[in-house]
Amino acid sequence: MLLNIADLIGHLHPLLVHLPIGFLLLAILLDLLAYRSAYASFRAAVPMTLFLGFVAAVASSCTGYLLSLSGDYAPQSLSLHQWGGFVVAGLSGILWLIRLLMPKADPPKASRLFTGFLLGLGVLLAYTGHQGGSLTHGSDYLSLDFSEQTRAKKVQVAAIDTTEVQPPKVNPDLPLEVEQKQIEKLRALSCNVRVMLKRPVMLDITLPSQSGKSMAELTPPLQALAESVVWLNLADNGFTEKDLNVLKELKNLEKLRLEKNPIGDGIVELLVGLKHLEAVNLNETGVGKLAVERLKNGGVDRVYGWGTGAE
Repeated sequence: MLLNIADLIGHLHPLLVHLPIGFLLLAILLDLLAYRSAYASFRAAVPMTLFLGFVAAVASSCTGYLLSLSGDYAPQSLSLHQWGGFVVAGLSGILWLIRLLMPKADPPKASRLFTGFLLGLGVLLAYTGHQGGSLTHGSDYLSLDFSEQTRAKKVQVAAIDTTEVQPPKVNPDLPLEVEQKQIEKLRALSCNVRVMLKRPVMLDITLPSQSGKSMAELTPPLQALAESVVWLNLADNGFTEKDLNVLKELKNLEKLRLEKNPIGDGIVELLVGLKHLEAVNLNETGVGKLAVERLKNGGVDRVYGWGTGAE
C-alpha cells in the first residue's frame, strides 16, 4: 500500500526549520567577529557555515511547502512565511557563492558591503521566523502586555482550565461497524485508509496525488463506507464536479481536500448539505469568492482558497 509520502516529508519541517536559523546566525556572528584582529581567522569559516545554512534552508523550504499543502494554516501568514523562506534560501546560496569567490584579502569596502547583505539576511530570517511563529502560536505570541488587567485575565483563565476535562463528543451518526472488504478495495486502489476510531468507525482516506485512478473505481467502495468517512483527501487527481457526486453521500465528512483539481463553483452544491463539514481545501482550483462565502455561511469553519478567484 502506498503512503502519502508528501505528508510524511512535510511533517519533518518543524524538525528541520531550526537548522538554517542556527547556521545562518552563526555565519553572521563569525563575519562580524572577523573584523577584530584577534578573530580575523574566523572569516575563513564563513563560506562553509553559509553553505550549511543554504542547504538547511532549501530542505526546510521544501518540507514546509509540502506541509502547507494540508491547508491547515491561515493563507496570508502562510504566504508571507513561505515566500520569506524561499528568499532566505536563495539569498543564502548567493551570498555563499559570493563569499567563496571573493579574494582572501578582499578590499575593506567589499567586505563591509558583504557584511551589510549578511545583516539584511539576518533581518529577513527574523521576519520569516516571526511569521512561522504566528502560524503555530498565534499572532500575539510575542505580546508584552504585563498590565494588572492582563495578569488578572490569565489567572482567571488558569482557574477555568483546572476544571474537569470532559471527553470529546463523538458524532452519534457514525456507524458501529463497516465491511472490511470495502476498506480493502480502497487500499487495492492505492488509497491510504486509516481507521481513526474502531467503534464507532471513523475513517481517514487519502488518494495519492496524480494516482491515475478514476472516481468510477472509487465510488462504489466510498458509497459502501459513506457514513464512516470523516476525513477525505482527493487532491491533485484531475477530478471534476461530475466525478465527485459521491461527496453528497458522505454525511459525516468533517475535513475534505480537493486542491489542484479542475473544479469550479459547482462543487458547492455537493457540499452545502454536509452538516458536519468543518474544513475544505480548495487551493488552486477554479472556485470563486461567492462560492467560498457560501460555504462559510453554510457552516464550514475553514475554507482555503489560495490560488483561486476567492483571494
